[in-house]
Amino acid sequence: MTYYSNIDDQIWKAVSDGRRRQILDSLMHGPQSTGDLVKLFPAIGRTGVLRHIDILEAADLITVKRQGRVRWNYINTEPLERICSPWVTRHVKAVTSSIADLKKLSER
Repeated sequence: MTYYSNIDDQIWKAVSDGRRRQILDSLMHGPQSTGDLVKLFPAIGRTGVLRHIDILEAADLITVKRQGRVRWNYINTEPLERICSPWVTRHVKAVTSSIADLKKLSER
């Protein structure tokens, strides 16, 4: 059994929320100001978006840089790649193996 470190758990928690995934998807197109991200979620407002940004930043999924009064948010994909690739690969192999076994069984 694989045990994850605390930071890995933070990453999984961070991407478990749809709004945070939307923020990450939006940042894939390039850095955005916090004000730009707030416009994506008018229902939760600035405070709500800042809470989501804090969770993403704590999980090292985004980097926040201040330029004067503007907070710029940059995506950091490395943590996702580090934890997702091995996990997904392991499960895809199991599914692929099961499908191959089912194919052999059906051909008999």
